[in-house]
Amino acid sequence: MSGAILGYRPSEEPSEWPLVADGVRMVAAATCDSVPYPAPKLMLVLSALAVYAERAGVARDPLTWLAPEVMTRFLLTRKGLKGSSVQTYRSILLRIREALLWLEYGQQPTPRMSASRERAAPYTPPELARLLMWARTLPPTSAHGGSALALLALGAGCGLTRREVLAVRGSDITVLPSEAVVVAVPGSDRLVVCRAMWEKDLAARARGASDGYLFLPQRHVAEPKNGISNWAKRTLENSSGIPELALARLRSTWIVELLRQRVPEDVVADAAGMASTAALAPYRTWVPPLTAESTARMLRGWA
Repeated sequence: MSGAILGYRPSEEPSEWPLVADGVRMVAAATCDSVPYPAPKLMLVLSALAVYAERAGVARDPLTWLAPEVMTRFLLTRKGLKGSSVQTYRSILLRIREALLWLEYGQQPTPRMSASRERAAPYTPPELARLLMWARTLPPTSAHGGSALALLALGAGCGLTRREVLAVRGSDITVLPSEAVVVAVPGSDRLVVCRAMWEKDLAARARGASDGYLFLPQRHVAEPKNGISNWAKRTLENSSGIPELALARLRSTWIVELLRQRVPEDVVADAAGMASTAALAPYRTWVPPLTAESTARMLRGWA
């Protein structure tokens, strides 16, 4: 670790480097145990920021380099960084700043955390099939039956978040002449086209709900705390052979299915309400690589 820090030199070694090198090494050494990135990566990003700050006339002080406005201006100048690389640089700098502030105020560094962001595992096709069969055995006009189908359709069929599922009303659902079912996601300008497997159930629920909520239509609170998880636990009680019903897994199922079918990542991220495709990274764990044959077909132009 110390060798990676003390021996680091920027590839082009700009003239400003000797002026900021000691400060960069000091910050890297102080924070490397609290930031979930390897020392060479820390040195690469931090040295680039320090050189930028020196050129811009910013005070030669690490906390000044790491001021949010300085970091933002620095990232805007890095024309070669695209998409997830910008997010990675920003994440590294924010973690360094956080750790340095902890040290500056006499407290211990923040604990080392994994750089990976875990997401709930998607359901397997058999698990999803069992959940759908279970939901369809419930009386469709009952609160339980209607809510079960609504939750499955909005989660696995549309990828909505907890807040969005709770907010969707029947009037937010539109059936197009093509029979495609579209959800106008409350609180956003997104329109999500429901997956074909779920569109009939979602359309039927929307007709029955009219302007009422699709999920838990009898509730009196717009966003009940733990409303979905508590409902799922009560409803599935004493149901054998049915996997635990979790909205996070339904949303993961929707995202992973789209990625497996090679839907463009910008389309998936936009539909999911994500700021960028970088947020899809944790879900790629469940997406197998393309076969050589598929890769060749795609590069050739689907000939």
